[in-house]
Parts: sequence; structure tokens; C-alpha cells
Amino acid sequence: MAQKKNKRRYKRDLLKQLETTFDLERLDYQKKTRPAQGKAILFGVLAAFIIYSAGFAIGYYGWQNQVVSYTVFAKLVWLMMIPASVVGVVTWLLVKNRLEYPVRCEIRGYIGSLEADQGLLWRYLPLLNELAPDKLDIKEMMTRSREGKVDELTPEDYGSAIGDLIELLRESGSKSISPETIEELERNFAGDS
Repeated sequence: MAQKKNKRRYKRDLLKQLETTFDLERLDYQKKTRPAQGKAILFGVLAAFIIYSAGFAIGYYGWQNQVVSYTVFAKLVWLMMIPASVVGVVTWLLVKNRLEYPVRCEIRGYIGSLEADQGLLWRYLPLLNELAPDKLDIKEMMTRSREGKVDELTPEDYGSAIGDLIELLRESGSKSISPETIEELERNFAGDS
């Protein structure tokens, strides 16, 4: 009975360690980039509107001065939607990437500080193997962490991997962690890997 309580306490302490080690607010890429997405869409729509309006104005001026016929003007109105849409999409992508870049740099700096000393995320691999061995995306993040490939750890995937790991630990309920996993976790954190 005391052994079970100790395993459950270890699990609770491990959850607390995960929550204090990783600042989920700083790693929440989606939440930090949400305002930039709306602004980027607005710029894209505005660019498309300007291109379409310019084409429409030129066509209308030509139609009013009988330089182009009504049918040519009608076709021009429909054809101007294609370049306007292309310009709008390109503008949206450019603005979106420009606005998200500082957020990516900030999160990458935070990930770099976490993973600086021989990595951190990979040390939780035994826990993941026990709770959800089929989560290959998290395992890939852990492999990159172990190999020291900090540049390959994308901010959105890293943050979601940490969130998923914490959620797996919370949802495991009353299931205790096996002694082998506890030993392997302690070896990983002691540096005897």
C-alpha cells in the first residue's frame, strides 16, 4: 500500500515538475499568433480590393469613353478577380509570415534556453513510452531534443508536445507509473543515460 502511494506521489511530483519547468503560456504558439492572423487577412483583402478596384476603374473609364465594348468590360470585370485574388493571397502570406516571425524567434529562444544543457524534453521519453507509446510526433520531438537539434524543434510542435505530455499525465487517472519507468526517468535526470 505504501509502495502504491509512493508511486502516485512520484507521478504527482512529476506533473508538478513538468508544469513548473515548461512555461505553457510562453510556448502557446497558436494563442500568440492569433492577432497576427486576423491582421494578415485584413491586409490580403485590402490588397485584393485595391487591385480589383484599379482594374475595374480602368475598364469603366474605357467603357465610358467607348474604347472598349460592354462585353469586353464585363469580361474584364470577371477576369480581374484572378490577379486580385493572387495578389491578395500573396500579400496575406507575406504579412502573416512577417508578423509571426518575432513570435517564432521569441519561442525559439525560450526553447534554446530549455534545451541548452544536453536537452530536456527527451528525458521524459520513458514516461511517454508507458502512457502513450503510439504518439510518434512527440517521440520525434524527443529524438531531436536528445540529438541536440534545437534548430529543428519547431515552436508550434514543441509547445503542443509539452501540452500533450502534461495532458497524458493528467488523464492517466489513478494509474501509477511502473518502477522501471521511475528508475529510467531518474537515470535520465541524473545524467546516466
